[in-house]
Amino acid sequence: MTFSSNIHNYKLLEIHKYGKFKTVYKANFSNKCLAIKKICLDQPTEDLTTMCNDMLTMRQFKHRNINTVLHCFLYKQYAYSVYPFMCYGDCELLLQNVFTSGFPEAMIALILKDVLSALSYIHSQHFVHGSIRAKHILINTNKAVISNVGDCQTLINRGKKKSFLYGSTVGKEDQLFWTAPEILFQNLSGYTEKVDIYSVGITCCEMGNGFQPFKDTELTYMYIEKVRGSLSLLMEKSNILDDQDSVSLDRKIQLCSRDLSMKKVFSDNFLQFIELCLNKTPLSRWTATKLMTHSFLKQCRNTSFLEQLKGVNLDFSAHKIREHEPVCNDDDVNPFKINDEKTWNF
Repeated sequence: MTFSSNIHNYKLLEIHKYGKFKTVYKANFSNKCLAIKKICLDQPTEDLTTMCNDMLTMRQFKHRNINTVLHCFLYKQYAYSVYPFMCYGDCELLLQNVFTSGFPEAMIALILKDVLSALSYIHSQHFVHGSIRAKHILINTNKAVISNVGDCQTLINRGKKKSFLYGSTVGKEDQLFWTAPEILFQNLSGYTEKVDIYSVGITCCEMGNGFQPFKDTELTYMYIEKVRGSLSLLMEKSNILDDQDSVSLDRKIQLCSRDLSMKKVFSDNFLQFIELCLNKTPLSRWTATKLMTHSFLKQCRNTSFLEQLKGVNLDFSAHKIREHEPVCNDDDVNPFKINDEKTWNF
C-alpha cells in the first residue's frame, strides 16, 4: 500500500496521547485505520537523535511482535510517522484506566509470549532493546508488539560481536526503575542482552500490581534494593505477610496497596518466572528463548487477547478532532500545495 506524504490526505479521528513535543492520533487513510505520530522538530537534539534511531532501527527489524513504521514524512516544523493502529493502546494506558489492580495472569502470559518472541528475535540479531516496560508494549485484538526501539544497542562492532556493552544512564532517569543492576553499576564488567530479561521481570511486577515497582521511592532506595537482589516486588498476600516488619518494603506502597494485595494470590509458576528474570546475576537469568518454554506461559493456550479484553472500551471521545481544528498549526496551509514536504528515505 502506498501512503501519502500530505498530512491533509489523512483523516485524523482522535487524539490518543498528547505531550509537549509529541501527539499520537488515530487516523484513517483509504479505509485503513492507522496511528500517526506527530513530532515537533523544535526540541532538544538528544530527543531528535533518539527519534531518528527509533525509525532506523525499526526499519531493520521484521517481526510480527515488533511495531512497524509504515511511512514517514516532514511537513513544516513537524515530523509525521505512520504505524499500524493498535486499538487497545499500550499496557500502561490499560493499567491506568481499566485494569487498575493489575492484569489477570492469563493476560500477562499472553503479553509475555509475544514480548519474549520479539526479544528472542532482537537478541538473535545481536541487539539489546534496553527499554522494556508496560508503556512500550502495544496491544490489539490478536497480538502484543514492542515499540520504542530508539534505545536499542548493537553488539556488532566493525563486523565482530562484542561480549559486553557499556553505556551511561544520563538522560534516562525515567527508565531506571526497569533497569538491570549491572547497568546501574557502571563498571568495567559491562552488560549483555540479559538486561532485557531483568526489565521483563520488572514489567511482570508492573502488570501484576497495576503500578510500576519502586513507585514514588527515592532512586537511592531503588538502587540499594536491586544491588541486594530484592525480589519482593510483586504485591500479593504472601509477600505482604512475610515483609510486614521489613524495612525494605516501601511504606507508601504498603499503605496504598495492603488492602488490595491481601486479596491477591499469584501462582507459583508466575512467581518462579519473575524470580528467574530478576536474578541479580545475569548468567543465571534464562534467555528469552528459554523463558518461552516456561510452564507459566502454557495457560495462554486456552485464551486470547480478544477474550481477555472483551468489553474493554478505551474512551477517547474527549479528544475528538474538531473539523475546524488545524492539524499543522498553520491556518494558511493550502492542502493542495505540498512543495515544502519531504519524504524520509531510510
